[in-house]
Amino acid sequence: MAINQGKYKPTICAIDEVDDRSYKLHAGHVDMPGKQQQIEGSETAPLTTNQQKLHMDDGGHLTPKDLEAARQDALAEVGGPGAGPGGRTPAANTPNSTHPSANGLRALLLPGRRSFDALMSLSRKRRILYVTTACLCALLLLIIILLLAFWPEVPFYLRAPLCLDKECVESSRQLLLWANTSKSPCHDTYEWACGNFASDYANHDYFVIKRGEWNYKTYNEYQELNELNRFISMLPNSGESAYSVESTVTSLYRSCRDIDSLDKSQSDLLLKRAIKSVGGWQAFRDSKRLQDWDYKKALPHLHTKYGIFPYYKVTVENGYNHPHDYVITLDEGEIGLPDKYFYGTDVDEEVVRGYKLLLRDFAINMGIVSREAEMFADDIFHYERRIVKHIEDAKASGDRQLNKLIRLADLKTIAPSLPILESLQAIFPKTKITEETEVLVRDVEVMQDLSVLLSSSDKKPINNFIVWSLARQMLPHLSKEYRILAEHFDHSIYGRTASYPRWLICSKVVRDWLPFAVDALQQQPPRQQFEVSAHRSLYQNKSHGNEEFLRLMFYSLRSQLQESLGQAKWLEPAARQFIQKKLNEMRLQFGIPDEVLQQTSYVGDYYSDLMLNNLYFVEHLESIWMFRRMRMEKKLTTLGMLDVIVSEMYTRDNPQTIAYSNKLNMLLISKVLLSSSYYDYRYPVAVNFARIGTDILEALIDNFPTFLLQFNAQSMDIGDAAPEIHYAQPDVNCLAAGQPPRLAHELNELSSSALKSFHVTLSAARTAARALSSFVGAVDAGSAIQGAGIDQVNTYEALGLTRRLRVPGLRSFNENELFTLAYMQQHCSTTIADKDYARIKPHVESQLAERYLFNATWQHIQFLPRSTNCAVSEASCSNLL
Repeated sequence: MAINQGKYKPTICAIDEVDDRSYKLHAGHVDMPGKQQQIEGSETAPLTTNQQKLHMDDGGHLTPKDLEAARQDALAEVGGPGAGPGGRTPAANTPNSTHPSANGLRALLLPGRRSFDALMSLSRKRRILYVTTACLCALLLLIIILLLAFWPEVPFYLRAPLCLDKECVESSRQLLLWANTSKSPCHDTYEWACGNFASDYANHDYFVIKRGEWNYKTYNEYQELNELNRFISMLPNSGESAYSVESTVTSLYRSCRDIDSLDKSQSDLLLKRAIKSVGGWQAFRDSKRLQDWDYKKALPHLHTKYGIFPYYKVTVENGYNHPHDYVITLDEGEIGLPDKYFYGTDVDEEVVRGYKLLLRDFAINMGIVSREAEMFADDIFHYERRIVKHIEDAKASGDRQLNKLIRLADLKTIAPSLPILESLQAIFPKTKITEETEVLVRDVEVMQDLSVLLSSSDKKPINNFIVWSLARQMLPHLSKEYRILAEHFDHSIYGRTASYPRWLICSKVVRDWLPFAVDALQQQPPRQQFEVSAHRSLYQNKSHGNEEFLRLMFYSLRSQLQESLGQAKWLEPAARQFIQKKLNEMRLQFGIPDEVLQQTSYVGDYYSDLMLNNLYFVEHLESIWMFRRMRMEKKLTTLGMLDVIVSEMYTRDNPQTIAYSNKLNMLLISKVLLSSSYYDYRYPVAVNFARIGTDILEALIDNFPTFLLQFNAQSMDIGDAAPEIHYAQPDVNCLAAGQPPRLAHELNELSSSALKSFHVTLSAARTAARALSSFVGAVDAGSAIQGAGIDQVNTYEALGLTRRLRVPGLRSFNENELFTLAYMQQHCSTTIADKDYARIKPHVESQLAERYLFNATWQHIQFLPRSTNCAVSEASCSNLL
């Protein structure tokens, strides 16, 4: 029976259902023939859902028998002539065939069709809900696959272990105290490194100890003096004897604090007594006539009793000839203003006006009438300007004799008006000084021109200048009326700021006047009653670790410095080899030798000649100078090794925590520095290299000109006719590139010492950055530092250098970035007064303003911007290491 096309239109689902039903009937026929006949013949068998959904014409109905018959006819027609009985081909793969592959495919597809049928049987709302859920699941699966494919790798610094030791946290606190790491190091470099520096200063009472500019060095100085003040307050009031070291320190401090006990009349009396000792002052009505006054007697007395050196200065320095023994040295004398620059034409008028006001007010306080006081101020300023002009003219001459050893007899011929022989005999009474004695003269032409100046000057300006040199030294230590005059002059230089607290001034006086006593007491403090042995052991372990790491750092810095010298083509090869040899033979000394401290009487014997039993603090000036003069004279005798080390550390005009000894070829590092918060071997390696590492390099590079002077002296000893080699000055035009336009003009006007300081700062930073990379590479490879001579594997492990731990709060910073941040913070600064101090700082302190140094180091040291992935200027200035 054929299907009537006009009566119904079966859907695909209906046909598949029919096929499925036929398949079941066929299978039943094979297995159970009787049952299959019964099913086929059953008219009561229920229709399936799809069968009920067949699209029939109106009034048209088909029974299951009709459907089956129609299917059999269709199969018979497809079979063709080769069909078997009943129109079937046994081997044909029809949909109802029992072939295994066809049946497996149908078994795989049937569940999907049934699921679809079940979905279509639902209401429309439920179908939409199910479809939406399925789409969301598919979308979620796609998102998960994409996340797995494109999930970023966890940065190394987040996977690296974090250092939570107290020292790591402290170093992080110090760096984050001033830094603003939210800023870009490329576009806001200063804000990135020093963004919180000014606010930290404003939020604390630091008392403006440097005046004019508050910077990293003044911050450390304040911390040092604050700690020293606390330490002095803990010393016993009296020791085993009335002249113990502790009692000397405390008595000097107390005398300084009690300065207000000196009133105006007593200050006038002390000033007049001092002036009378140099022959009097022509401005006083009761003074002797100037015809009886002789400057050749006044100068030696001023040198011997007060240590004040107008015209020429006497010191004891290392000679340039091997073995670099101590020799008496002569140099130009002192003047009233901080630098010769202020005596020029294009100068800061406020400073000159403040200086003249100081001179006038001093004279008025001494009883001189106003008109004569103004004349005195003008005479002093113009006479000092005349001295400066003579010195500058002498230095501008073509043929100069620098650093020459000259017999006093020959020097008397060159500079007959200078009483040099008389001064030396008075300063060094226990040393045989004759005309045959050789002295080291820094500049022979300067001495000659000063002699001409003295011989051509009237007695009045000479007398005024000598008296003012004496009074200028005493003013800060007199009554309040005179101290205010000195403060007002400071305001003209640094700007108007608050007065120093007295404890700060007195702590600085004790540190500068008694440096050996202070360091000895701090390095070996008095035993406390309840001292715990575990605490002492911890202190010793820290001290030992600091020394061991610093020794490794020193050898690494020295090796890198030698390599940088090898690339310095602006130095003669012979000179480079000489400096490298000096570096290779250099030794290291941490603090006062233990052998000195083990001698209980050494420090006491050292200060046995110092008597501070004066009534007024200003009188201590004489006692301190007498003690220094005696220590200076002892340097001219034969000293033992321990005495030489102590002498090299503490007989300088301004003792430094890191200093170089030419006589011993030794780097001297104070243990006070090693025990401060500035340095700790458990700080990150990069932080230590950026701080104390650059300080060490600056001390070494600063002595390169001296090395060249020694090389020149050695060449003369061996009869070499080669010309003298001088250390090259930096390229000012290159260094001024990218800076404010006026900086190039200002750099050209700087003194040689200020330019030298600029050169040293840049060279030290570049060398320290290279040394850090070499040091970290050596630690990672487990290789030895050249010249260290240690068991590097055990030393690296004991010092914790093999642990590559990140710093809390700065976890994303690697070694190079930490170095850059720590070093740039060395040049943080803020102005603290109503004056442009940065412009005159190079002439006051022989150093550029820190803001200029900040910009210059970032521009000319390529390592710094490169470490933070910033644009780098490839141009490099010449004459830099």
